[in-house]
Amino acid sequence: MNNKNIIIAGAIAIGLYLFSQTKKTAQKVAQKVAPKRIGQPTTQMARIIAARKAAARKAAIRKAAAQKIAQKIAQKAAQKAAQKVNIFKLPVQRLRYLLAHAAAQNKTGKEVAALKTEIKRREAAWLAAHKVLAAHKVAPKRIGQPTTQMARIIAARKAAARKAAIRKAAAQKIGKKIGKTVAQKVAQKKVASWKAPYRFPNSRFRVITPSDLLKNLAKRDIARKKVVQQKKVQKTTPGTPSDRRKRRLEALYGPHWHDVWLKRQKRR
Repeated sequence: MNNKNIIIAGAIAIGLYLFSQTKKTAQKVAQKVAPKRIGQPTTQMARIIAARKAAARKAAIRKAAAQKIAQKIAQKAAQKAAQKVNIFKLPVQRLRYLLAHAAAQNKTGKEVAALKTEIKRREAAWLAAHKVLAAHKVAPKRIGQPTTQMARIIAARKAAARKAAIRKAAAQKIGKKIGKTVAQKVAQKKVASWKAPYRFPNSRFRVITPSDLLKNLAKRDIARKKVVQQKKVQKTTPGTPSDRRKRRLEALYGPHWHDVWLKRQKRR
């Protein structure tokens, strides 16, 4: 019995040992197999095919990007060509400005060379034209304008004399008018001073002499001044318009502007 038990225990021990060994080998094999992602190729041929597809896809993307860049470059070139102007129609100041701008940006090329050539051609033409004028002694002049210094001096003197004559004639005309009006006033005063006193047919009325006329005139003047003073007092009331409005009313209604202003105040 003891021998049988020993044999059974040995067999169980050997089975457990073998079972443990198989489990360890299975774990090692599972560790050696690399984990793969979903959709990734597992064989060598599949990897090669996937690499070729990725390369073709990258080439297509690069080709599309290159075409897009080429389109942009062509568009910019077309815009620049459209913006180009005929330099032969531009003034020389504009050409010099364009050349200075290109030099500031360190530009070199056909356009800069064309600008330089055109500027030189313009300058040469200008010098040639002035040489021809100097050779023929033909000074550019306006119609009716003096051409030499002496002629200019003579023309200036004539113009000054003409202006002086016009001013003198105007002064004489004004002087004659003033003298005429003064003479008329003096004659009127003499006639009034030597005028005989007027006697009314009825003896109840007193005699009116030139002194009485002067007194009446003085009284009227005093009354007029009082009226003006009263109007000034009225104009200084709180309802007085501003200076600007006063000027406008005077321009529109003349001496009756204050009456118009008072009517407007009453309407309010």
